[in-house]
Amino acid sequence: MKTRLAAIVCALSIIAAMSAPPVRAQEVPIADLKKSLVEKNYYPSLEGLTSAQADVKCNILDQVASALAPGSPVTVKFYWSRPSPDVGPQKKFVVSGASGNADLTNRSNQIFAGKEDLVINAPVYETIETTNAKAVNEGGKVIVTGEAKEASSPIKKLKVEIDATSWQVGRMEMDLGAAQATLEMTSKDLGGKWGVESTTVSTPQVKQIIKFEYAQAEGFWLPTKITIDYQGADGKALSPTFQYDFTNWQVNKPIPEGVL
Repeated sequence: MKTRLAAIVCALSIIAAMSAPPVRAQEVPIADLKKSLVEKNYYPSLEGLTSAQADVKCNILDQVASALAPGSPVTVKFYWSRPSPDVGPQKKFVVSGASGNADLTNRSNQIFAGKEDLVINAPVYETIETTNAKAVNEGGKVIVTGEAKEASSPIKKLKVEIDATSWQVGRMEMDLGAAQATLEMTSKDLGGKWGVESTTVSTPQVKQIIKFEYAQAEGFWLPTKITIDYQGADGKALSPTFQYDFTNWQVNKPIPEGVL
Protein backbone atom coordinates (compact mmCIF):
# COMPACT_ATOMS: atom_id res chain seq x y z
CA MET A 1 0.00 0.00 0.00
CA LYS A 2 2.82 2.37 0.94
CA THR A 3 4.63 1.57 -2.30
CA ARG A 4 1.51 2.27 -4.33
CA LEU A 5 0.91 5.56 -2.47
CA ALA A 6 4.51 6.65 -3.06
CA ALA A 7 4.13 5.91 -6.78
CA ILE A 8 0.95 7.99 -6.94
CA VAL A 9 2.64 10.91 -5.17
CA CYS A 10 5.59 10.71 -7.56
CA ALA A 11 3.27 10.65 -10.58
CA LEU A 12 1.34 13.65 -9.30
CA SER A 13 4.63 15.55 -8.78
CA ILE A 14 5.68 14.86 -12.36
CA ILE A 15 2.31 15.97 -13.72
CA ALA A 16 2.47 19.17 -11.65
CA ALA A 17 5.95 19.94 -12.93
CA MET A 18 4.87 19.37 -16.53
CA SER A 19 1.85 21.63 -16.18
CA ALA A 20 3.65 24.41 -14.29
CA PRO A 21 3.98 27.61 -16.30
CA PRO A 22 7.48 28.30 -17.68
CA VAL A 23 9.66 30.80 -15.84
CA ARG A 24 9.32 34.13 -17.59
CA ALA A 25 12.39 36.08 -18.62
CA GLN A 26 12.80 39.25 -16.59
CA GLU A 27 13.80 42.45 -18.29
CA VAL A 28 17.06 44.01 -17.07
CA PRO A 29 17.24 47.79 -17.53
CA ILE A 30 20.38 48.76 -19.45
CA ALA A 31 21.35 51.17 -16.66
CA ASP A 32 21.27 48.31 -14.13
CA LEU A 33 23.21 46.09 -16.53
CA LYS A 34 25.92 48.72 -16.86
CA LYS A 35 26.10 49.25 -13.10
CA SER A 36 26.56 45.53 -12.40
CA LEU A 37 29.20 45.12 -15.11
CA VAL A 38 31.18 48.04 -13.68
CA GLU A 39 30.91 46.73 -10.11
CA LYS A 40 32.03 43.19 -10.95
CA ASN A 41 34.50 43.59 -13.85
CA TYR A 42 37.91 45.25 -13.95
CA TYR A 43 38.14 48.12 -16.41
CA PRO A 44 41.34 50.19 -15.91
CA SER A 45 39.85 53.37 -17.33
CA LEU A 46 37.17 53.25 -14.62
CA GLU A 47 39.74 52.61 -11.89
CA GLY A 48 41.54 55.90 -12.52
CA LEU A 49 43.94 54.97 -15.32
CA THR A 50 44.30 57.90 -17.73
CA SER A 51 47.54 56.97 -19.51
CA ALA A 52 49.97 54.07 -19.71
CA GLN A 53 53.14 53.17 -21.56
CA ALA A 54 55.34 50.09 -21.61
CA ASP A 55 58.30 48.44 -23.32
CA VAL A 56 57.24 45.57 -25.56
CA LYS A 57 58.96 42.48 -26.92
CA CYS A 58 57.51 40.12 -29.51
CA ASN A 59 59.09 36.77 -30.33
CA ILE A 60 58.03 36.92 -33.98
CA LEU A 61 59.43 40.44 -34.42
CA ASP A 62 62.72 39.29 -32.92
CA GLN A 63 62.89 36.46 -35.47
CA VAL A 64 62.03 38.75 -38.37
CA ALA A 65 64.53 41.41 -37.30
CA SER A 66 67.29 38.83 -36.95
CA ALA A 67 66.61 37.59 -40.48
CA LEU A 68 66.07 40.91 -42.24
CA ALA A 69 68.32 43.25 -40.29
CA PRO A 70 70.72 41.36 -38.02
CA GLY A 71 72.18 43.61 -35.38
CA SER A 72 69.55 46.33 -35.82
CA PRO A 73 68.43 47.86 -32.49
CA VAL A 74 64.70 47.34 -33.02
CA THR A 75 62.63 48.39 -30.00
CA VAL A 76 58.89 48.69 -29.38
CA LYS A 77 56.84 50.89 -27.05
CA PHE A 78 53.12 50.76 -26.35
CA TYR A 79 51.21 53.95 -25.56
CA TRP A 80 47.64 54.33 -24.31
CA SER A 81 45.72 57.45 -23.30
CA ARG A 82 42.18 58.06 -22.11
CA PRO A 83 41.92 61.24 -20.04
CA SER A 84 38.28 60.51 -19.23
CA PRO A 85 35.84 57.61 -19.70
CA ASP A 86 33.74 60.08 -21.70
CA VAL A 87 36.26 60.07 -24.57
CA GLY A 88 37.51 57.19 -26.64
CA PRO A 89 40.98 55.78 -25.93
CA GLN A 90 44.02 56.44 -28.10
CA LYS A 91 46.49 53.59 -28.33
CA LYS A 92 49.49 52.73 -30.46
CA PHE A 93 52.53 50.47 -30.82
CA VAL A 94 55.61 52.40 -31.90
CA VAL A 95 58.47 50.45 -33.50
CA SER A 96 61.88 52.11 -33.57
CA GLY A 97 64.99 51.01 -35.43
CA ALA A 98 63.24 49.64 -38.51
CA SER A 99 63.22 52.83 -40.58
CA GLY A 100 65.18 52.56 -43.79
CA ASN A 101 64.33 48.86 -44.11
CA ALA A 102 61.05 48.61 -46.00
CA ASP A 103 60.66 44.86 -45.52
CA LEU A 104 61.23 45.07 -41.77
CA THR A 105 58.89 48.06 -41.47
CA ASN A 106 56.11 46.25 -43.34
CA ARG A 107 56.51 43.08 -41.28
CA SER A 108 56.56 45.08 -38.05
CA ASN A 109 53.32 46.80 -39.01
CA GLN A 110 51.72 43.42 -39.72
CA ILE A 111 52.86 41.92 -36.42
CA PHE A 112 51.27 44.71 -34.36
CA ALA A 113 48.26 45.57 -36.56
CA GLY A 114 45.08 45.52 -34.47
CA LYS A 115 46.86 44.30 -31.35
CA GLU A 116 46.62 47.71 -29.69
CA ASP A 117 42.93 46.99 -29.01
CA LEU A 118 43.79 43.99 -26.83
CA VAL A 119 46.10 45.56 -24.28
CA ILE A 120 43.87 47.69 -22.03
CA ASN A 121 40.49 46.07 -21.48
CA ALA A 122 37.63 48.39 -22.50
CA PRO A 123 34.24 48.19 -20.78
CA VAL A 124 32.02 45.73 -22.64
CA TYR A 125 29.00 47.97 -22.11
CA GLU A 126 30.58 50.44 -24.53
CA THR A 127 30.13 47.85 -27.27
CA ILE A 128 26.58 47.19 -26.10
CA GLU A 129 25.75 50.91 -26.16
CA THR A 130 26.65 51.18 -29.86
CA THR A 131 23.44 49.25 -30.54
CA ASN A 132 19.76 49.58 -29.67
CA ALA A 133 20.11 47.03 -26.90
CA LYS A 134 17.77 45.28 -24.52
CA ALA A 135 18.56 42.70 -21.84
CA VAL A 136 16.67 39.92 -20.07
CA ASN A 137 17.54 37.57 -17.23
CA GLU A 138 16.67 34.09 -18.36
CA GLY A 139 17.72 30.81 -16.78
CA GLY A 140 20.62 32.25 -14.82
CA LYS A 141 21.99 34.22 -17.77
CA VAL A 142 21.58 37.81 -18.77
CA ILE A 143 21.04 37.85 -22.52
CA VAL A 144 21.69 41.14 -24.29
CA THR A 145 20.55 41.65 -27.87
CA GLY A 146 21.01 44.71 -29.99
CA GLU A 147 20.75 46.02 -33.52
CA ALA A 148 22.61 48.83 -35.26
CA LYS A 149 21.40 52.33 -34.46
CA GLU A 150 22.17 53.44 -38.01
CA ALA A 151 23.15 51.88 -41.32
CA SER A 152 26.78 52.97 -41.02
CA SER A 153 27.30 51.24 -37.65
CA PRO A 154 29.97 48.51 -37.92
CA ILE A 155 28.01 46.10 -35.68
CA LYS A 156 24.73 45.20 -37.37
CA LYS A 157 23.52 42.75 -34.73
CA LEU A 158 24.86 41.86 -31.30
CA LYS A 159 24.20 39.16 -28.73
CA VAL A 160 25.99 38.99 -25.37
CA GLU A 161 25.66 36.29 -22.72
CA ILE A 162 26.55 37.23 -19.12
CA ASP A 163 26.42 35.07 -16.01
CA ALA A 164 23.60 36.51 -13.91
CA THR A 165 25.37 35.73 -10.61
CA SER A 166 29.04 36.57 -11.19
CA TRP A 167 28.50 39.07 -14.05
CA GLN A 168 31.30 37.45 -16.03
CA VAL A 169 30.88 38.01 -19.75
CA GLY A 170 30.96 34.59 -21.37
CA ARG A 171 30.05 34.96 -25.02
CA MET A 172 29.50 37.63 -27.63
CA GLU A 173 28.16 37.20 -31.16
CA MET A 174 28.59 39.99 -33.68
CA ASP A 175 27.14 40.41 -37.15
CA LEU A 176 29.50 42.80 -38.91
CA GLY A 177 27.68 42.75 -42.21
CA ALA A 178 30.37 41.23 -44.39
CA ALA A 179 31.61 39.00 -41.57
CA GLN A 180 30.38 37.10 -38.54
CA ALA A 181 32.40 36.74 -35.35
CA THR A 182 31.90 34.92 -32.08
CA LEU A 183 33.92 35.72 -28.95
CA GLU A 184 34.07 33.32 -26.01
CA MET A 185 35.68 34.66 -22.84
CA THR A 186 36.97 33.30 -19.56
CA SER A 187 37.77 35.47 -16.54
CA LYS A 188 40.19 35.58 -13.62
CA ASP A 189 40.14 37.46 -10.33
CA LEU A 190 42.09 40.72 -10.43
CA GLY A 191 41.94 42.12 -6.93
CA GLY A 192 38.27 41.33 -6.38
CA LYS A 193 36.98 42.08 -9.88
CA TRP A 194 36.92 39.95 -13.01
CA GLY A 195 39.58 40.49 -15.65
CA VAL A 196 39.78 38.78 -19.03
CA GLU A 197 41.83 35.58 -18.85
CA SER A 198 41.25 34.39 -22.41
CA THR A 199 39.27 35.32 -25.49
CA THR A 200 38.64 32.96 -28.39
CA VAL A 201 37.59 34.83 -31.52
CA SER A 202 36.00 32.60 -34.16
CA THR A 203 35.15 33.44 -37.75
CA PRO A 204 34.26 30.94 -40.50
CA GLN A 205 37.89 30.90 -41.70
CA VAL A 206 40.10 31.58 -38.66
CA LYS A 207 40.10 31.15 -34.90
CA GLN A 208 42.27 33.31 -32.62
CA ILE A 209 42.97 32.07 -29.10
CA ILE A 210 44.19 35.00 -26.98
CA LYS A 211 45.48 34.53 -23.44
CA PHE A 212 46.44 37.17 -20.87
CA GLU A 213 48.75 37.34 -17.86
CA TYR A 214 48.73 40.31 -15.48
CA ALA A 215 50.67 42.03 -12.72
CA GLN A 216 50.08 45.17 -10.74
CA ALA A 217 51.80 48.37 -11.83
CA GLU A 218 51.37 51.26 -9.40
CA GLY A 219 48.04 49.85 -8.26
CA PHE A 220 46.66 48.94 -11.71
CA TRP A 221 46.35 45.43 -13.13
CA LEU A 222 48.03 45.53 -16.55
CA PRO A 223 49.15 42.75 -18.88
CA THR A 224 52.64 41.31 -18.67
CA LYS A 225 52.07 38.79 -21.46
CA ILE A 226 49.60 38.31 -24.29
CA THR A 227 49.80 35.19 -26.45
CA ILE A 228 47.87 34.59 -29.66
CA ASP A 229 47.44 31.29 -31.49
CA TYR A 230 45.89 31.21 -34.94
CA GLN A 231 43.98 28.13 -36.11
CA GLY A 232 42.24 27.28 -39.36
CA ALA A 233 38.70 25.95 -39.67
CA ASP A 234 40.14 22.44 -39.26
CA GLY A 235 41.73 23.32 -35.92
CA LYS A 236 45.30 23.15 -37.23
CA ALA A 237 47.80 25.85 -36.31
CA LEU A 238 48.31 28.47 -39.02
CA SER A 239 51.46 29.97 -37.52
CA PRO A 240 53.73 29.83 -34.47
CA THR A 241 52.42 31.37 -31.26
CA PHE A 242 52.73 35.15 -31.16
CA GLN A 243 53.91 36.29 -27.73
CA TYR A 244 53.88 39.93 -26.64
CA ASP A 245 55.71 40.74 -23.39
CA PHE A 246 55.14 44.03 -21.56
CA THR A 247 57.60 45.47 -19.04
CA ASN A 248 58.39 48.79 -17.34
CA TRP A 249 54.80 50.01 -17.20
CA GLN A 250 54.47 53.72 -16.43
CA VAL A 251 50.99 54.92 -15.55
CA ASN A 252 49.33 58.33 -15.46
CA LYS A 253 52.47 60.03 -16.71
CA PRO A 254 52.77 62.39 -19.71
CA ILE A 255 53.08 60.68 -23.09
CA PRO A 256 55.65 62.19 -25.46
CA GLU A 257 54.11 64.84 -27.65
CA GLY A 258 53.17 63.71 -31.14
CA VAL A 259 53.09 59.98 -30.37
CA LEU A 260 49.29 59.63 -30.32
